[in-house]
Amino acid sequence: MTVRLTLLPVALLTLAPLVAAPVRAQGVEYAPGTTRYKLSTLTKGSQTSPMGNQDFQVDARQQLTVNIAKQTRDTMIATVTLDSLSVKSAQAAPDLSRLLGSKFVSYISPTGRVYSTKAAEGSDPMLAQVSEAVARFLPTYRRDMKAGMTWADTVSGKVMQQGLEVDRTIVANYKVVGDTTVDGEQAFKIERASTVKAAGTGSAQGTPIALESATTSNAVFFMSPRGRYLGGRQNDDIAVKITILAQGAEITIKQLAESRIEPIK
Repeated sequence: MTVRLTLLPVALLTLAPLVAAPVRAQGVEYAPGTTRYKLSTLTKGSQTSPMGNQDFQVDARQQLTVNIAKQTRDTMIATVTLDSLSVKSAQAAPDLSRLLGSKFVSYISPTGRVYSTKAAEGSDPMLAQVSEAVARFLPTYRRDMKAGMTWADTVSGKVMQQGLEVDRTIVANYKVVGDTTVDGEQAFKIERASTVKAAGTGSAQGTPIALESATTSNAVFFMSPRGRYLGGRQNDDIAVKITILAQGAEITIKQLAESRIEPIK
């Protein structure tokens, strides 16, 4: 059995920071409105299986439209529309053009914590996996953040990964490293270091499998005091082990991914 990872970048970038006056904010919350973003993710990796070893490289580029609307004092509705997607690889890349125009809706706190996600309409199995990734496109932060502040956050729950429902735990550590200017707008610069562990069992192409994954991630993202997400960058070191239960055979996949995202004027 051949197992392939579908790499859809929903990660973070930065524009070159400039020296700026100190940012002052009474409380930062996502502002209602619509912003378009462009994303790029370059992934290099290798797959080892009983059939041998294979190196791969995937260059993925996307454009998204993100609309944020205020529902109540404590709840925002974030609607993400997939406008375009290009995937280039020396190996056969999956045709995901059928997902263009899909809308992914999440209910979030004013500082980005995800309450729930509404699955995109349709029966395509890729939609569940993309919904989970897109739901966390907007980063979380502290409303009262200021230069020098640090905090930690842990999120656990069941998610779809490679078509399986798995238990996932994310442990993230944040630091507001200072103030800067991005594309002429003042912003907080926030560093995030996180670890992600997931495990579960299920069926792929009708074959029972077990999946384990571990990711180490380092990111920088930018938030304006008026609640606008200004992009960021992220590096991910990902290890995945898939066990074909009936045979006891193992497939291991290692990936290094560099992602960038920026708002489109």
